[in-house]
Amino acid sequence: MLKEIFLKQIKEQIKSLSIWILIVAIFLFYYTQFIGDIKRDGIKPMPPRFEYSTTDSLAVKGVTLEDHIEYAYNTMKADYNSGDTLRIKGINMFYEKINEEQRKFLEEAIIEMEDIDFQTIDEYYGFIDKVDRALGGNTVYSNENNFSSVIGSKYYEEDIETYNAILKEDKVTNAYGRLFADYIGIAISFFAVFVTAFSLTKDKRYNCNELIYTTRVSSYKYVLGKYLGDMAIISLILFLVTGHATWIFHGFSKLTGDPISYGGFFKYSIVWIIPTIMFVTSLSYVIQLIFDNGIVSIIVQFFYWIYSMKNLISQGIQPTKYFIRFNKIIPHSEFQPFMKGIYLNRILFTIFSLILLFLAIKLWDRKRGEMSSGYKTRKKDIL
Repeated sequence: MLKEIFLKQIKEQIKSLSIWILIVAIFLFYYTQFIGDIKRDGIKPMPPRFEYSTTDSLAVKGVTLEDHIEYAYNTMKADYNSGDTLRIKGINMFYEKINEEQRKFLEEAIIEMEDIDFQTIDEYYGFIDKVDRALGGNTVYSNENNFSSVIGSKYYEEDIETYNAILKEDKVTNAYGRLFADYIGIAISFFAVFVTAFSLTKDKRYNCNELIYTTRVSSYKYVLGKYLGDMAIISLILFLVTGHATWIFHGFSKLTGDPISYGGFFKYSIVWIIPTIMFVTSLSYVIQLIFDNGIVSIIVQFFYWIYSMKNLISQGIQPTKYFIRFNKIIPHSEFQPFMKGIYLNRILFTIFSLILLFLAIKLWDRKRGEMSSGYKTRKKDIL
């Protein structure tokens, strides 16, 4: 019977609007936040095409209009001389050959730039946007990529040292798996509530109470079957996103030749995010059974979600924060001081989830007993 309830819950969730809202929301958050961050900052730093002078003023990462102009001018000269330009597609950066027409355009743009006195950043962007379009788009000259390219060129030595440490200690994807778990943990902890908040109360809307409360199915099998069904469908969505992230980094590995850990994203999804899904589901079950209303569960968990968002990087165990915040790409040696607190937090919330699930089973059993007694009384009166 547990298997039947489990499969029935999955079928019901697949047909529900809330699960499709969850799917759209998670993938949107994944593309705009996680992939968006990587596209902006890149993964492997690219060596600058020319030398920047290193002065004390570069200790602070400030970028002026003069920095932009110097970067564009010297990069255009380097591209003209080498016959290729840096292309940025998705999370990958690579040098691509330019044709003779594009090379001729660069020659003319370099001469034109020598005679222009840019007064504002908008004037500069207008000029450089023409260069980007002439070279086929998605180059370091585009408005979207220009700022990051200037920063990357200025701090290449520092950034490549960090990248090499990440490559050696984390095989890239373990470090990015932590960033992934941060972003997806935020999204899934919020939107999963809408999937689980009505799992035990929606049968009431279909007038199934008497059948459910008086059936021979035990309370623990009924609640556990629902719980496992909700967990399975939400986890499936999580692993689809996790698989896509791994596939994206597989492409990066093929392009650069740098090895990655194919289990990195899955490891952090399981250890960091699954306990969050467990807790959200268990808490939803308890609240909806206490108040006999799923809306209350959504409201309560919304405020809890805001509270848990406060700290960007986890310090200590934080036993009251139910998802992990770690929005930083660092090698494993720098991550180690945070490990104990984070993993103790995950153990604690796994235990909290199981306690809440046990409480939900007891609450359901009590409600079932009350309903069953009432149903028998009404049946006796009718006879």
